[in-house]
Amino acid sequence: MHESCLCRSESQFWFGVRRDQPAFTSSSSEPLPPADFSGAMAQGVGAAVGIDLGTTFSVVAVCRKGKVEVLANDDGSRITPSVVAFFQGESYVGQAAEEVAAPATNRVFDAKRLIGRPWSDENIHADKKLWPFEVVEENGTPRIQVKVSNKRREIFAPEEISAMVLKDLKKTAEDALGQTVTKAVITVPAYFNERQRQATKAAGAIAGLEVVGMINEPTAAAIAYGLDNGSSAKKTVFIYDLGGGTFDVSVMVIQGSEFRVVASGGDTHLGGQDFDARLLNHCLQDIKAKRGLDLQNDKQSIRELRKACEFAKRKLSSLSEASVTAFLTRHDWGYNTRITRAFFQDLCADLFQKTIILTEQVLADSKLQRGAIDEVVLVGGSTRIPKVRALLAAFFGGKELRHSVNPDEAVASGAAVRAAVLTGDTQANKLVKLKDVTPLSLGVDIVGGRFSVIIPKNSPLPCKNTKYYFTIEDNQSSITSEVFQGERPLVKDNHSLNKKVTVAVPIKPEGQAGVDITFAIDVDGLLTVTSVEPTTGRSQKVQITQKEAQLSDADIQAMIEKAKRFQREDNDALREVQERLRAQRFF
Repeated sequence: MHESCLCRSESQFWFGVRRDQPAFTSSSSEPLPPADFSGAMAQGVGAAVGIDLGTTFSVVAVCRKGKVEVLANDDGSRITPSVVAFFQGESYVGQAAEEVAAPATNRVFDAKRLIGRPWSDENIHADKKLWPFEVVEENGTPRIQVKVSNKRREIFAPEEISAMVLKDLKKTAEDALGQTVTKAVITVPAYFNERQRQATKAAGAIAGLEVVGMINEPTAAAIAYGLDNGSSAKKTVFIYDLGGGTFDVSVMVIQGSEFRVVASGGDTHLGGQDFDARLLNHCLQDIKAKRGLDLQNDKQSIRELRKACEFAKRKLSSLSEASVTAFLTRHDWGYNTRITRAFFQDLCADLFQKTIILTEQVLADSKLQRGAIDEVVLVGGSTRIPKVRALLAAFFGGKELRHSVNPDEAVASGAAVRAAVLTGDTQANKLVKLKDVTPLSLGVDIVGGRFSVIIPKNSPLPCKNTKYYFTIEDNQSSITSEVFQGERPLVKDNHSLNKKVTVAVPIKPEGQAGVDITFAIDVDGLLTVTSVEPTTGRSQKVQITQKEAQLSDADIQAMIEKAKRFQREDNDALREVQERLRAQRFF
């Protein structure tokens, strides 16, 4: 029987052995002393880095001797576009992918909006309309189909695209540090579910990285702010993290080296890309009205317009008016329109307001009043939008917003210290004591399709809880429970983790046999579920592995082999391409 009922309410909730784990040191503009290596590339265990794997941009940082350094790529930039392009049988990442002469259909971005999601996710189908690359369904999951050369098409999982970005960041770190990089802590949105987290971890494995841990993005940002602030006074801080594709908020208590997450929440599909899409849709309608051109299925023109819209959006953060200017190659026509800041704000008003609604929800979860928040900290590039700042300041009664930390680099810096801590750096270990929480409730299905919560949302990590479930029929021979995640009372409205536990029970009348189901979450937010029949000891244990992220070990190995095929065979040729692109950009 798939459903079961909760039999006893006295099951105890407990948090296991509390682990106070440092996560990060303050970013410093002072460069780190050069590392002492005896060879050109030190081998062995390898360095550990922190990576902010963003929707639009990604950043890599390292923590050494108690200091954090954000590392620059070959272009001299500390942020790398999360873009992969395919051209003439080769793959390009970052700025090179933005500038190589590949067709729009071969330029892939927004992998973070696909990773770990099922094909049935309505957001995928909405985004598909404006993506120039082709997204197809394979075994219930989204895949990206690309014509990698004139004669060959290939299908990539979102994890593979993310892995290419991660591999490029790995190389950036190795070039900067002069040693191999084998371990990383990767950041994830606080509201990522288990499948999305494991899919992100799988991307790291494909890139050749051991993902020693994951840290929620607003938590990492809070650590950056706390250490940069340097105060030992107790403060309750609200982290507002609005990036390119995701939105996260967290309430944290910071006192010296102690960082405690009180509540967190957000939306994994809300950010700068959505603001770009609003402006892009306006321009598409404007072109149709003025020229009679329907560009909805014109991938090349959409890419050209999207870039122009993003540029105008950035300009509107400092100017009251900006132009959307794009030359539409396929139509040999230049489009130009003026957009005022007020008009842009009206286009995105409901999206901006949604961030305030989520802010209010998380504050309610924390059981704190607005006046109890000492500081409001801005993180993420989209917090540069004036209307976003005005709405947030008004919500907190005119409180001055803090933007002293670099909004693009803070998250990677927090991850760098977490990586140092998890790989045994004693200096990093002294700087931060971190207590995080689980962002979503976890539980099982019970009779009537109801959702029985075993670990509530915002439970401190690590945590563990056991509940007892009994049979609902006479002579029932087993109890099967499916694992769900979410906040709705019915399982059909929550997110299935595609995992079930089944245990045989003694044949008895209804309600006289049952199982203890235990949920345990580690400090990285990853889940283990165990079901035990108490009289016989029969049990089944499951974990949320790469398979729940729609990837088997064989899938990952195949992706690793495919990634190797797209490596440059000649590093000199790679440097030549990059130098040519840089020269073209300069002139």
